Amino acid sequence: MVNLPYHGKGEKSTCKEDEILRILTMLTGILYMGAGIYLIANGGITFMSVAFIIGVLFVFGGIVECLSYNSYRGDEDDRTWILIDGMTTFLLGGLILLNKLSADAVVPMVLGLWVITTGVRNFVTAWESMEKRDRSFYDHLSIGLLNLIAGIYVFFDADIFNLATITMVGLCVVVQGINIFHVGAMIIILKPDFLKTKQEMLEEAAAKAEEAHEAAREAIKVAKEAKAEVKVIEETPEELLDATMAPKPGTEETEDEKQQ
Repeated sequence: MVNLPYHGKGEKSTCKEDEILRILTMLTGILYMGAGIYLIANGGITFMSVAFIIGVLFVFGGIVECLSYNSYRGDEDDRTWILIDGMTTFLLGGLILLNKLSADAVVPMVLGLWVITTGVRNFVTAWESMEKRDRSFYDHLSIGLLNLIAGIYVFFDADIFNLATITMVGLCVVVQGINIFHVGAMIIILKPDFLKTKQEMLEEAAAKAEEAHEAAREAIKVAKEAKAEVKVIEETPEELLDATMAPKPGTEETEDEKQQ
């Protein structure tokens, strides 16, 4: 099924606003990836020496993710996860700036859990669209797998390779940068109708038709299953019917209640 652009009730985002937010979100993802690569390449520095920069980066990234909530073109549940992820990132940045998250032993575990949570969210989204097997499914599946591998690795690193704290922080930042970049890529620029070309109108109409056909196919499938269940019940002798299908004691309607 084609993923249609989504606008929730009361949204007033414009083509220009969406375009600016798309560019801003994707640039934020690139900024995360660049910062993460720098931290990995400079594993000898201490976390405290770059804590302020990381905190500011997280706060900024969290705000951008929260802003992208209204323009993200995934389904409603996925959009909610984007908002939660943005708020979590903002909170982590605030804790770092307030020096509440500075211990070398704690930082990798907290950031590891952060990345794992994002991975689980992507896996859930992929699972929900598994039957479609569209581009969105493979995007969320691959990003979710990357997040889970990196998050689990960072969380248990002290028991395996014992890499420098800043190296593990850099790995988390790179992975989250990929995730934020993907969020930006999912912000589709919606043109006003009077600016659309004939080809764009045809593509939009075809997408709507495909969604309607998918909904109809699903409805037909449910109807067939219901009819099959009715047929089985009709053909099964009453004494052989599953006892769980019988009315529970105290739930039977009286004659007076039925007449009412």
